[in-house]
Amino acid sequence: MSLIGRKYAQALFTVAIEKNQVEEIFSDFTMVIDLLRSEKDLMNLMLTPSLNSEEKKGILSRVFKSISNKYVKNYLMILVDKSRFENIMEIYDAFRAMTNEHNNLVEAHVLTVVPLDEETRASLENKLAKRFNKKVVLENIIDESLLGGAVVYVGDQVIDGSIKNQLSQMKTQMNSLRLH
Repeated sequence: MSLIGRKYAQALFTVAIEKNQVEEIFSDFTMVIDLLRSEKDLMNLMLTPSLNSEEKKGILSRVFKSISNKYVKNYLMILVDKSRFENIMEIYDAFRAMTNEHNNLVEAHVLTVVPLDEETRASLENKLAKRFNKKVVLENIIDESLLGGAVVYVGDQVIDGSIKNQLSQMKTQMNSLRLH
């Protein structure tokens, strides 16, 4: 995360705390980001140098008129005025991390060959919640290259219980054996 991302996210997060609107601001900011990710042309338009700030703010006002939170609307305008709209994704990532910390949440990504059933998913969430002493939001990502098992990413930590990793470790051990 860049310094700019953290700085601008902290400014919005401070307002969210002061106005007791962390969830509302996070929800609306997420809606903005989801639309920008799905509509690449909109993001490209917002980064077009030939449009001035007023034109860009007009586009944002029309596209995001359904956003109910005035702080998010104003924040988008500030990003345009400060020529920081290009940093909105990293700002959002930093804001999401701050919101998660505030809510005692941790995001986890689990890679598996097949989707987790509800019982396994709930069990893994509970085990991770105990380990990290936080509520866990788990995303299951399918990766057929694993062969079996699972790889769990929580922050910068990796728990690799995949068969692919176990085979790799066995290969390394076998290669290190000296043959006489």
